Amino acid sequence: MEKSDAGVLHLELDAMFGEQPAGARASKAAPPPAAASPSRGKEPQKPLLKTYTILVVDDNKDYRDIVRHLLTVHHFNVVEAVDGSEALGIITKAPPDLALVDFNMPKMNGYELIQEVRSNYELRNMRIIMFTGASNRQHLKTLNMDISDFLEKPVPNAKLLESVKKALGMLQKPAPERPPAPPPKPVQPEEPLEPTPSSMVDLEIERFEMQEEQARHPVARPQETAQAQVELPREPISLPEPAPAAEPEIPPATVPAAEPEILPEPEEEAVEEVPEMDQVFTAEDTHEIEVIDSEAERKAEDQQMAGIEAIEKDSPLIQMVNKILVKAVELRASDIHMEPQENKVSVRVRVDGVLRQLTTLPIAIHPRVTARIKIMSNLVITERRIPQDGQFRVNIKGNRIEFRVSTLPCIKGEKIVMRVLGQSKLNSDLAKLALTPRELGCVEAALKSPHGLILVTGPTGSGKTTTLYTMINYLNKPDVNIMTAEDPVEYEVPNVNQVKIMPAVGLTFESTLRAFLRQDPDIMLVGEIRDLETAEIAIKASITGHLVFSTLHTNNAPATVVRLTHMGVAPFLVAASVKMVIAQRLVRTLCPRCKRPTKLSEDDARFLTGEERALLKTVYHAPGCASCQHSGYTGRRALFEVMPVESSAMRQLITTSFNVDQLSDLAAQEGMTTLRQAALAAVAGGVTSMTEALKIMMG
Repeated sequence: MEKSDAGVLHLELDAMFGEQPAGARASKAAPPPAAASPSRGKEPQKPLLKTYTILVVDDNKDYRDIVRHLLTVHHFNVVEAVDGSEALGIITKAPPDLALVDFNMPKMNGYELIQEVRSNYELRNMRIIMFTGASNRQHLKTLNMDISDFLEKPVPNAKLLESVKKALGMLQKPAPERPPAPPPKPVQPEEPLEPTPSSMVDLEIERFEMQEEQARHPVARPQETAQAQVELPREPISLPEPAPAAEPEIPPATVPAAEPEILPEPEEEAVEEVPEMDQVFTAEDTHEIEVIDSEAERKAEDQQMAGIEAIEKDSPLIQMVNKILVKAVELRASDIHMEPQENKVSVRVRVDGVLRQLTTLPIAIHPRVTARIKIMSNLVITERRIPQDGQFRVNIKGNRIEFRVSTLPCIKGEKIVMRVLGQSKLNSDLAKLALTPRELGCVEAALKSPHGLILVTGPTGSGKTTTLYTMINYLNKPDVNIMTAEDPVEYEVPNVNQVKIMPAVGLTFESTLRAFLRQDPDIMLVGEIRDLETAEIAIKASITGHLVFSTLHTNNAPATVVRLTHMGVAPFLVAASVKMVIAQRLVRTLCPRCKRPTKLSEDDARFLTGEERALLKTVYHAPGCASCQHSGYTGRRALFEVMPVESSAMRQLITTSFNVDQLSDLAAQEGMTTLRQAALAAVAGGVTSMTEALKIMMG
C-alpha cells in the first residue's frame, strides 16, 4: 500500500517537473482515473456558455440574411420577423434574450413595437437594440424608448457584435474568470497554454479588423504569462497539438478559469467569411434594396389592397386610431378633431358642416396616439412646442383616402385636426352640381370660351374646390394642357399637371403662375388669388389666350369684381378678363325618411318680406330618425349665385363704378338668382329647413 502511494507520488513529481517524455506520461497517467475523469468530464460545464436567442426584426430580407449569418457564426440562435406585428406575436409567445429592431417597417414600425413591448409588464425588461437608416434618426435618439443601444445603418460587423454582447452582458465575463487562477503554483507554468483561446475570445469582436487584432493580441499575452516567466523554457513542449492528452494532468482546481473559453476557438475561420455590412449596404441604397424584395413588395401590396379596416391583427393602439379613421369616413366627415382635456381626449368629427361627438379616449394614451398619427404623417414626434403640418394616405374599403394633419400645442397637450380628402367623387357632369337651367346654360357658355377668367367665391368650406374641379373634369380632354397651382392639392386628377404651393421654399402662386406661362398651358387653375401680383398674372394670362380658374373670399358675386379693383387691378383689365363669377354656399339637406311638412314659425317669418312669406306657405322639418342618426339631415347641397359678365352694360359699369349695389341690381335685371332667393327656393322645395336658409340669408 505504501509502495503504491510512493509510486503515485513519483508520478506526480515527474509530471510536475516534466522530466519524462510525453508518451511515458500519457501511459502512466492512465491508472489514476480520479485525476483523468474530472478533466475529461468538462462537458457538463457547457451550460456556462448559454445559447442566447436573438430576434431580428427588419422588413429588408437581404439585411436580415446578413445579420442572421453573422450572429449564427458566433453561436447565437436567430429568429426573424418581417415587421413589428409579426415580431410582437413571436415575443408574446416566446420572449427572446435580445431583439434587434429596425425603425422603418410596414404595418407596425420599430417605435410602436417597442412601446407595445414596454407596456407589457412581463416584457418590460427585455433587451432591445434599434438600428435604422431613417432620415429622422437624430430625433429617434431623443425618444425615451428604454433601449440598450441605437445603431445607424449600415452597421459594421464588429460594432454590431460588440453592441449585442454588451447588451447580453457577455463582455463582462472574461474579466472575473482570470483572477481565480492562483491556487496550485506547480501548475502555473502550463497556464499560458490555456489562456490563449481566452484572449482570442476577447478579440473575436474585432476579428473583422485585422490591424486592431494585431495591436491587441501581444498586449493580452504578457498579461497572462506574467507569473510564468520563470518557466518560459517549458513553452516549446509540443502540447498544443495533442490537447486532449494534456488535459488529464491539469488539476481540476485550475481548469474552470480557462476551460469554458476553449469552445469559441474554431470560430476563427468562419468569422472571416462574413462580409462587412457596410460593404453590402450603404446609407444611400438601403431603402432601394428594400424594394427589391419581391416577397415584401407582394405583402405590402396585399396590405394596401386590404385597407386599414382589416385591423384584427394590429396592436390595440393602432386598432384604436384605425377605427376612428374608418368611422369618420363612414359618417362622411370632413374633419376629425382630437382635443386633450383635463382627464380625457375628446374626439369629434365634422359631418355636414356641424361638429358632433364621436368618442372619448383616456388622457393617459394621448401621447401615444399623437405619436402614432405623427409617424403616419412623417412629422417630428419629439417636437411638441410648435405646430406641424403633414399628410398620409390609407385605403378604406377600396377607396384611397388622404388625411391632411395639423398639430397645435395647447395647455393640455397637442390638439390634432385631420382634414379628410378624396372622399368626394369628382364628376365631369355639370348637371350634378344642381344648377338651375339658366345657371347651367351660363356655365356651359363660359366654359366654351378659349380664354377668360372664371372666379368661384365663398367662405372656407363652401365647396368651391369641388365646383372648380367639376369644371376642370368637364374640360379635361387629350387635346388640352391643364395646369393647377393649389395649396394644398386636395384632389388628384388624371392627366392634369398639379403643383403644390410651398411658400417656405419660394414656390408661391406668383412664381408658379410665371412658370406656367412657359409650359404652354391651355387651362390654368389658381387655388386662390391672395395678392395683387397673383391677380395681375392671372388676369394677364386670361387676356393673352388662356382660360383661368381661381377663387376669392367674398360674400357674393358682384362684390368679387369690386374686390379685384380694390386690390389694385385696373378696372378695364377686370372688365376685359372676367367671364363669369360664381358665389356659392352649402346647406344641409333634410332626411327624406323623417322630414314632414309644417307651418312657417313666427320667429322665422319676421325675417322675410311679404312676397317671401307668400312663397313659403309650406316648409319642412325633420325630427330625426335612425337613418340620419337623429340629426334630421343627410348630406349637403350647394346653392349658387351665377353672374356672367357678357353684356356691354355690365363691362361698362365695372369700368366706371365700384358700387356693389349697382352691380347687383344690373345682374338681377339680367336674370341672376341671388343666394337669398336660392335658399328660399330650396326651403319651398323641401330640400332644406328654414334654419339652414337663415344661415345664408343672414350671412
